[in-house]
Amino acid sequence: MKYLVPLFTFLLLTACSTAPTTSGIAVAQNNSQFNQQLKVDNPALGRKLAITDVKTRQTNGLTDVSVTLASQYKKSQYLQYQFTWYDADGFVIKGNHSPWHAINLFGFAKMQLPGLAPTKDAVTFSLAVREVSIDAQEFKD
Repeated sequence: MKYLVPLFTFLLLTACSTAPTTSGIAVAQNNSQFNQQLKVDNPALGRKLAITDVKTRQTNGLTDVSVTLASQYKKSQYLQYQFTWYDADGFVIKGNHSPWHAINLFGFAKMQLPGLAPTKDAVTFSLAVREVSIDAQEFKD
């Protein structure tokens, strides 16, 4: 009986936790310290992705990053990603959006996504990820 109370408390707390949503952007919550940098356009996709590692270095005075994006879903996902860079005060650096890059993230796979800051003022980033319709990738006769 003494083990049921902690077990019940744990189950109650985990059942009540949800991913926060602000202005239509949800961030997956899986105890990763990096997921505040992941911006996803819908909550369902947010639950299928996580950032598991971020590596940074300086290249010619610019911040160079390698972000490991992990699938938490059993099927392949057709995605696009884009980096947004911020200065030391947290402001978006104008004209800094990288182009959207297409990837195919296989079920439960991890992929390293490279990014290079556009200016020396960039100190942090966010990674936007969106789904791509399979129909949009096929040519119709």
